[in-house]
Amino acid sequence: MKKIFLLLFVLTFYNVNAQKIGALAGFTSQIVDVDDASSESESGFHLGVFTHFDLSEKIGLQPEVTYSSVEDLSMISVNGIFKYHATDALNVQLGPQIGFAGGDGIDALETLLGDDFTKLNLQLAVGLGYSFSDNFMAQARYGFQLNDHYTGDLDGGIKINTLSIGIGYTF
Repeated sequence: MKKIFLLLFVLTFYNVNAQKIGALAGFTSQIVDVDDASSESESGFHLGVFTHFDLSEKIGLQPEVTYSSVEDLSMISVNGIFKYHATDALNVQLGPQIGFAGGDGIDALETLLGDDFTKLNLQLAVGLGYSFSDNFMAQARYGFQLNDHYTGDLDGGIKINTLSIGIGYTF
């Protein structure tokens, strides 16, 4: 898995054909669902870097590496967000977010569940973005976790969905 992240990082940030390179920051809420019966939301922040490539007149790709932190959860994610430019300013976003969860809460679950727990967090994200100028943009995105942190045989599960609202600046 480390090789995949390294490859994505190299492809994202080493490519000299990147049309935009920028930084992101904003509000994050991680919604933890346990057994599909109860959920708890914790709020914090996210920071990241991104590049943007125009694939066609209407379609773009925005690879990102982000770090998010809320109370006792943190996540490092590599995201591959496709953008459909509905107008020059407004875009619709869709793509994978591949993260590794950490923090005290995750460490406690890993200790409790042992081999029946994974820190891997695979999400499908949907969202909207708006460009205020060539350099300044805002976006809101919700990531639905596709896998389960609990990998054991018993009923139940643990999922972490993510809401991110932030701003970005391109250089």
